[in-house]
Amino acid sequence: MSEHRMRGNLPRQLNPDVLWTGGCLDVYLGAEEKVHSHFSSYVVRGAKKCLLVDTGHPLHGPAMETAIDNFLGDRPIDYIFPTHAEFPHAGLLPKWLEKYPGAKLIGNMSDYDLYYPEFTSRFCHVEPGDAVDLGERQFRFVPAVWRDLPNTLWGFDTKDRILFVSDGFSFLHAHGDHQCAFTTSEQPDPDHRLVRIVNQGALQWLKYLAAERTFDDIDALLHLLRPTIIAPAHGAVIDSPETTLPLIKSGMLA
Repeated sequence: MSEHRMRGNLPRQLNPDVLWTGGCLDVYLGAEEKVHSHFSSYVVRGAKKCLLVDTGHPLHGPAMETAIDNFLGDRPIDYIFPTHAEFPHAGLLPKWLEKYPGAKLIGNMSDYDLYYPEFTSRFCHVEPGDAVDLGERQFRFVPAVWRDLPNTLWGFDTKDRILFVSDGFSFLHAHGDHQCAFTTSEQPDPDHRLVRIVNQGALQWLKYLAAERTFDDIDALLHLLRPTIIAPAHGAVIDSPETTLPLIKSGMLA
C-alpha cells in the first residue's frame, strides 16, 4: 500500500439496528492498478445497550463520529469491542473511551494494559462462549477461526444473525460509484486474485499452514450459528454466504 486516501460511500445501515461505518483505503497492485480495501466498523444497537465492533482506522475517525452520532442520537456506546489489537481495529480506542466515559472495553484483553494502562479499570475480559445482553438481542463472543493474532475474537448478534469476522472473509474490490458500500449480492463476485492478495497479507499463517485444514472448523461454526450476514473488517458485507464462502476458500488455497 504505497498511498492511503479516504474513499467510499459509507456509512450504511444494514438494518434498523446495525450501522456499517468506516471507509476504504487505496491499495496499489502496480504502478497503474489501484483497488480498494475496506476498513469497516459496525455499531449494534440493542434496546438497552449499544456495542461498537472495531474502533476503525484513525483516518476515518471524524466521518465515523458523525455517522455514529446520527445513528444513535442521544444514546451512548456502552461496549467497545476491538476484535484484536492491530491498528485498524484498535487504533481509535482512546477516542471512543474518552467520548463515552461510561463505556467498557470488552474482548480478549491480553496485553491491552501495555498499550492503554490508563484505561485498565474499564476492561472487561471475555472468552469464546461469553455474551453480553444488549436488550432484545445478545452479542456472543465466538472463536476466530481465521485470525491474524492469537487473541482475536469474532462476535455474533443473535437477533439479526450477523457474524462479525474481523480479518476473516476479506477481499479487495475495484472502486466504482458507491461500490465501497455494496454488499456481495449487489456487485460481481470478487475474482480469485483480489481474495488471495488480501488474505496473504492479513493472515500470515497461510504461508506455513494449509488453508484447507481450517475448513472443517469454519464450516462447523457456520452450521452452528447459521448467519444470514457475515461482516468482515476488510471486505464487503456478505449477504450471500452460500455463494461467497467457496470463493473465499478458493482464494485462501492459492
